Amino acid sequence: MMLALVNRSSFRVQEYRWYWVANVLVHITYLLQAVALGWQMLEVTGSAFQVGLVAFMYGLPLLLAAPFSGIVADRLKRQWLIQGALGAALLASAALALLAAAGGASPPALLAASLMLGTSFTFYAPARMALLPNLVPEEMVFNATTLSYSGTRLMGFFGPVLAGALLDLTNFAFTLVVQTALFAIGAGIYFKATHFLPLPKRKSARRASLWQSYGEVIAYLRRNRALFALTLLALVFVPIGMPYQKLMPIFVDEVLGEGPALLGLLVGSASLGSALSGFAVALVGDVYPKGLAVLIFSALFGVSLALFAFMTDPLLAWALIFMVGVFSGIFLTLINALLLTLLPDDLRGRMMSLWGMVWGLIPLSALLAGAVAERHGIALVFAAAGGCVTLACLFMLAARSPLLRL
Repeated sequence: MMLALVNRSSFRVQEYRWYWVANVLVHITYLLQAVALGWQMLEVTGSAFQVGLVAFMYGLPLLLAAPFSGIVADRLKRQWLIQGALGAALLASAALALLAAAGGASPPALLAASLMLGTSFTFYAPARMALLPNLVPEEMVFNATTLSYSGTRLMGFFGPVLAGALLDLTNFAFTLVVQTALFAIGAGIYFKATHFLPLPKRKSARRASLWQSYGEVIAYLRRNRALFALTLLALVFVPIGMPYQKLMPIFVDEVLGEGPALLGLLVGSASLGSALSGFAVALVGDVYPKGLAVLIFSALFGVSLALFAFMTDPLLAWALIFMVGVFSGIFLTLINALLLTLLPDDLRGRMMSLWGMVWGLIPLSALLAGAVAERHGIALVFAAAGGCVTLACLFMLAARSPLLRL
């Protein structure tokens, strides 16, 4: 069995190895930015609402521009879209670094940079994800997808930890210089891995309207009720459960009374747990009822997040946030793998942009959660979010959701 897993490993494909390295490196950079901008806004304003506003500005393009980015990803060379998006992110990071060095990193500048970086991610993410199945043979796509997601989450440990260490040991401006350099390196490696790929496959050259283009995706989901149920669960899990990452600066400051080093460690440890569980999914392979696994581990994620809300000891908080990451990693690894393996290539860009729009709801929910946290405390927000996810999973289990067919 282990020999078979090795033989099917997508790491045997050279282009995929370069893609994997670029993918995890860029993910470090985006996570570094999320921690740095959130902490800087908290330092400047002391407002939980303003921290939520930074996250909102980052995710606003995911709601507004993601439908167009998906269509572009299905019509143009996806690697061109990746290069353009990372180039825009590099420029935004460099401009904010110069402002910070000159003492001009004001709240409006932080919000503008977050908006620009969110726009770049909106075009980068669907193109990057839709491109992956074009790099490996069809029988390796599930393995490649799980390893890709797990790799980004593993490096997600180092991104926040690196951000916390840089903010503690240097300053905000130097942290942004490092971020700019990482964007440049990631773009170069992506070019090496993907420049040879052809245009994505299309059924016809017809230029459909926005509604017609996404109508094809919706029609496909309506025919596949299990994938439709998985999408419904994602609409609970992601916008309600995942904003804890954006609001972690508030929890670290108000509940634990610590600084950016612990913030980076907690956010990074959640990513580490997510990565390890994702690698476990890749190792086990495609041999178990994935829908049932999604519901069980998503429910455990909710329970763990609710318990984390009441932690006041940093060590206990660290241990529990690691488990939050483990359980979220199983859900997120499986949904990425299922979407990319079950969808035809000509729909992948648009589906990944819809998936991006789901993540784009996080800033809106983080903004609302930040406002609630200012009045009632961040612990209540985390506990309520975890409870909602768990209840949704229990309801789907009791109702024998079509998701259980996967």
